[in-house]
Amino acid sequence: MASVENPKPSDLVMLPYREIQCDDTLREFIQILRFDLVDVPHEPLRAQLLLDRRHKLNKSQSKPVAYFRMSSTDQLIKLGNTALALATVMAFSEQGRLEPTHDEVKSAVKSLLQLSTQIDVANAIEVILRDVKLRRMALAKETQVDVRV
Repeated sequence: MASVENPKPSDLVMLPYREIQCDDTLREFIQILRFDLVDVPHEPLRAQLLLDRRHKLNKSQSKPVAYFRMSSTDQLIKLGNTALALATVMAFSEQGRLEPTHDEVKSAVKSLLQLSTQIDVANAIEVILRDVKLRRMALAKETQVDVRV
């Protein structure tokens, strides 16, 4: 069994459909952010944020840059809240409004949560839960086969 600090690729529930391609700021590489789940048997589920650097022309030069592992839901909520806050500030800035009222800020957050985030998050939760379940079922099946051999 792998430790949570150094999970094996087989311990990951990878979520490539949730990748975020960052702005193209490097000449040779595309940078990707992706959350994965670290699902080690008999351990609590953990989240991992991967910073991946993919070479634009030569895939063999692509490599992960960093893994940020989070074991607390509070860490993820802070990350999500900060991202939502930044998205809202960017939206106000695009409108040329750097001094909205408190009520306008609350309304903007409520609007963002209701319009796109709730549907996207609910759909993502269902897909991710399905992926975790399928991975665990496959792992259980492998374990049964190993026991019989």
